[in-house]
Amino acid sequence: MSKKIFFLYPNARKEGAHELLPAVCDRLRRDDVRLLLPMPLRAAGYTAAGVDYMETDGALRVSDLAIVLGGDGTMLRLARAAAMQQLPLLGINVGHIGFMTELEPDELDEMEKLFAGRYTIDSRMMLHVAVHRDGRIVYENDALNDIVVAKGTAFRVVRVRIAADDEEVAHMNGDGVIVSTPTGSTAYSLSAGGPIIEPCAENLSVIPICAHALAAKSFVFAPERRITLSAACEGGSEVFISADGGQGFAVRPTDRIEITRSSLRTRLVRLKGNSFYTILQQKL
Repeated sequence: MSKKIFFLYPNARKEGAHELLPAVCDRLRRDDVRLLLPMPLRAAGYTAAGVDYMETDGALRVSDLAIVLGGDGTMLRLARAAAMQQLPLLGINVGHIGFMTELEPDELDEMEKLFAGRYTIDSRMMLHVAVHRDGRIVYENDALNDIVVAKGTAFRVVRVRIAADDEEVAHMNGDGVIVSTPTGSTAYSLSAGGPIIEPCAENLSVIPICAHALAAKSFVFAPERRITLSAACEGGSEVFISADGGQGFAVRPTDRIEITRSSLRTRLVRLKGNSFYTILQQKL
């Protein structure tokens, strides 16, 4: 019988993640379980009995489950690579809100359910973005939370045109727009005044950021829609696009930004059986 492989991915910048890691390892050790840690931890001097070390990409390819010690940002950093391997994620919150994480540090005993098969998988839609320039794609990415198009310079206005399946929907002037999944509707989108959307709805929402119009509204689209954006900034200043808060990519006024539902999906392990609305009340 082959061993189950669990990849433990702590946020190296969070002291709480390092403090909690030994307790997590202790609860997961079994004769039929192999524990993997990211290679940089060994380089940093962290050692633990009964664990192996591997580069993250390789660990995601061979593991049965990734256990993330961090907050929502840590979950997002791993989401795309894990989704490419159809690898489930179990989050342990050592951040602030931890909306996507399942466990708090005092709930580690819940992990026993992993071995009894008493868990469910929450499958979340993702977004795919492609930037078209002069007949070719110059940028592509996938996101669990959102795609943000925003200005790179303060005190300038971004002009954004929005179309759905090539039919013009609206023009927005302001700091930019957020294109969000239901998962992302409780993140930056919520701060910008966007709607909260339950995950099973799988809609795409477009939310203005600090719009320069009293009547500016958010839009909620069916998941099959192809959302097309073009954006330009006053005075020729740069406009950037970012997936899940990652490194920005500079877009030009003539670029066509296409956002669709991704073929990838993030799989979140649920151990406690809490509904979306229960989590919403606990976290927000």
